[in-house]
Amino acid sequence: MLLNEGCVACLLRKKLNNFPAGAAPERVAEYQRRVRLAIENGRAYSSPEVNADVSAIYRDVFGPERDYADIKRRFNALMLELEVAMQADVDAAPDPLARAVQYAMVGNYIDFAALGDVDEDELRRRLEAVDGMAVDAATLEALRCEALRARRLAFFTDNCGEIVTDKVLLRTLRRMNPKLRVAVILRGAPVVNDATVEDAVQVGMGEVAQAVLGSGCDLPGAVLTRISAEARAEVDAADVIIAKGQANYEGLSGCGRNIFYIFMCKCDLFIRRFNAPRFSGVLTKETII
Repeated sequence: MLLNEGCVACLLRKKLNNFPAGAAPERVAEYQRRVRLAIENGRAYSSPEVNADVSAIYRDVFGPERDYADIKRRFNALMLELEVAMQADVDAAPDPLARAVQYAMVGNYIDFAALGDVDEDELRRRLEAVDGMAVDAATLEALRCEALRARRLAFFTDNCGEIVTDKVLLRTLRRMNPKLRVAVILRGAPVVNDATVEDAVQVGMGEVAQAVLGSGCDLPGAVLTRISAEARAEVDAADVIIAKGQANYEGLSGCGRNIFYIFMCKCDLFIRRFNAPRFSGVLTKETII
């Protein structure tokens, strides 16, 4: 999905004043000039690609960006503490797949890029109210049918902590279809609080996936022309793909692959596009041409 006018305005609003306190005025001016140019010239690209360019400009002008390593470990540990209870709730639900999708939606709340900060108490409240997350029935049935007959699944993750809810969803899918081979594809480099292979190791993603690998690039979202040959091979071999989060939707939407998207609406673009309230969940399917 290419940048539209709304995305351009939003990026300019977020990025132009995202510089270190006390930075020299001449460096701020250089940064803002280059960021404005990158965003204005990024209309032929997706939001993840433009965001990666802006991050590169920040590092070039100011040095390393904020380190989220401690935050990622903390939210991974927090969600691991809740994994057994979440899985038990899924297993006891009238429709385990629906409940697992609901948890996957709520997990997408752990998004420092979109929210700026994530309150642990609010996260817990949302997890406790998981049964209130609406799931589109027709798309859920389509996912169920695809997962039951698939032999290979490629799964694009999004954020730290959230990947524990992804783990619950993948375990549920594999219980439905024990022959399903799962490849989990994470970010290829640290990007805000996005999950990398290191995070997948911390939460034990290998328990539910036969392959766990990075995307091979530092984009904050999957773009098929930019991921590594290894990751692309998993995508090409997959019968069905699941992509988590808004950034993966922005990077993959329009590619025509057999993809189901799961995320929480957190920005105006998605609220308008899906006519959904802020912080509601979305399960939607790629249009295959």
